[in-house]
Amino acid sequence: MIERHLLRVAQESLRGFRVTVINGPRQSGKSTLVKQLVEGRGSYWSFDDESVRAAARLDPHGFVEQGSSPMAIDEVQRGGNDVVLAVKSIVDRRNDRGQFVLAGSTRFLSVPQLSESLAGRAEILDLWPFSQGELAGVRETFLDALLTDPEQLARRRFERVDRRVLFDRLVRGGYPELVEASPAQAARWYRNYVRTVVERDIVEASTIAQADELPMLLRLLAANTSGEIVMARLAGDARMSADTVARYVGLLELVGFVVRIKAWTPSLTSREKRHPKVVVTDTGLACGLLGRNAEGLGLATSPLTGPLLESFVTMELIKQRGWSQAQPAIRHWRDRNGAEVDLIVEDDSGTIAGVEVKAASTVATGDVKHLQALRDKLGNRFAAGVVLYLGDRIVPLGDRTWALPVAMLWAD
Repeated sequence: MIERHLLRVAQESLRGFRVTVINGPRQSGKSTLVKQLVEGRGSYWSFDDESVRAAARLDPHGFVEQGSSPMAIDEVQRGGNDVVLAVKSIVDRRNDRGQFVLAGSTRFLSVPQLSESLAGRAEILDLWPFSQGELAGVRETFLDALLTDPEQLARRRFERVDRRVLFDRLVRGGYPELVEASPAQAARWYRNYVRTVVERDIVEASTIAQADELPMLLRLLAANTSGEIVMARLAGDARMSADTVARYVGLLELVGFVVRIKAWTPSLTSREKRHPKVVVTDTGLACGLLGRNAEGLGLATSPLTGPLLESFVTMELIKQRGWSQAQPAIRHWRDRNGAEVDLIVEDDSGTIAGVEVKAASTVATGDVKHLQALRDKLGNRFAAGVVLYLGDRIVPLGDRTWALPVAMLWAD
């Protein structure tokens, strides 16, 4: 079994909080992780089981009071809000740590009254499909090193991965079910996966009676992955109203198909643009939606190679944030004069690192000019600027700036 780096974090959460909430897309490995957390000492229930779900809805308080602690409830969003409120009533009466583990395939605590009901009582953890480090058996620390000791990165041993192997990884994605699947099997799996999540989780979580338009909208977002999302433009492409598109994008984010990367707004200038970027959370899913394979991504003329590589890097950093010491925010920056940095990483102290992604085997001076301009503006707040590229050499590019192979993300 491939070890999940979030397991250790979740175990610590059980020792420190009354409730541990684990969010994540379906098929990301939540059930396996939750069972590991309570194995031998707690109880496990899944609301995918219709009889269990019916019992919980009939008597929420009676249901959550049964069984040994910690009590794990998987796919808790399918039990309705009353189950979460029953959990709240119990943890309000008892101060013990590690009473409940709630796992959901939707961000069920995004509903304000539920979020408020567990405020201060719960820690929320995000489990995504496998990171590259998990697949390689390495606990990644790239994100923390970038902020605290970037020069250390230049001394790390890293896996030398040629372009074709890397593109194979992008196309395969990180879902546990597909670790050993053939490309044809993966393509079929992705089609069924999208349909299942739309028909079950999105329909249950919303008032949409049928959601036939959502897969089409998800394909449009995949074609624009790592691009800024402008609702009016997306509405025109989708032939829907802007309000409908905004609502549907929110639902796709709710089930973990996409994430929005907010714009970073420093007090350097008043002219920053503030549109978020949208990223499909698994490049295998994006490639499956768009019918792309590794050979196609390897073509110099492919317009999707750069955006998909940036999405891949973005999600690797978001996954690492789950077990990072710094727990930094990940944003993007672009001003109206054309200066932009793909990703801005900022910790609670205000320390900043910039990350650019380049789908090429070489790096030129112009590829770091915006990083260096940001460095000059921020002064000591700027820890490092890196260009992650498809080459296999570590290249110093001046004060606190380097070009690093993409594989440095999961370097030993």
